[in-house]
Amino acid sequence: MKDPIYLNDMYLKEFISTVKSVDEENHVYLDQTAFYPRSGGVDGDQGELIRKNDGKSFMVILTGKKQGEIYHQVNNSGLHKGDKIIGKLDWARRYELMRYHTAAHVLSGVFWHEGQVKITGNNLEVGKGRIDFNFPNFDRGLVEHFVEKANEYIRQDLPVTVYYISRQELDSDPNMTKLAMGLPKSIKNVRIVDITIDKQPDGGCHVKSLGEIGTIQITNIKNKGKNNRRLYFTLI
Repeated sequence: MKDPIYLNDMYLKEFISTVKSVDEENHVYLDQTAFYPRSGGVDGDQGELIRKNDGKSFMVILTGKKQGEIYHQVNNSGLHKGDKIIGKLDWARRYELMRYHTAAHVLSGVFWHEGQVKITGNNLEVGKGRIDFNFPNFDRGLVEHFVEKANEYIRQDLPVTVYYISRQELDSDPNMTKLAMGLPKSIKNVRIVDITIDKQPDGGCHVKSLGEIGTIQITNIKNKGKNNRRLYFTLI
């Protein structure tokens, strides 16, 4: 497959492609796609694939990745190798996930720069987000302060930019090296998402400026062990 379209155009809602193969689980593999597969704790895209020769629609109920290839699980069989399709994203869903993903980056940047608190995981779905962080001396008031600081940056509507750097440049930057653990050594050109207050290697979809996020609202904070805390949030 060619590089996923969303890597360089996260706002593309519709595209044309060709079916490469279909397996017994109705996983459709395309020669190019704008659908984002679930990865990095971010839910995958949904939408539809429309066969060009007869207009028949196949709903994409799940987008994932298997052995490095993106697949689109559809609700019915019928697509075959060589079929030309029009792919249409469920844009409302994608855009909301983009907002949540960028919000998680803002929180990650604020937690680190304000308190040297590392984010250790996240799960982002439509309507809700969760981030895990390592916070030995937990202070709920400080977490609330971090979230308000994040909202201050969002209100400034700072730009979000995407660019590529060499692996050598990445490895020479200690602030990004800590975030790149687990990044395969085979990746020589690294995609960076820069939200002005933070930058890190990332292969996902984001909004163009922080103002598109809205407001981060805490819904719960849980203690998940000795040093581990979990923040649940929504966007309003």
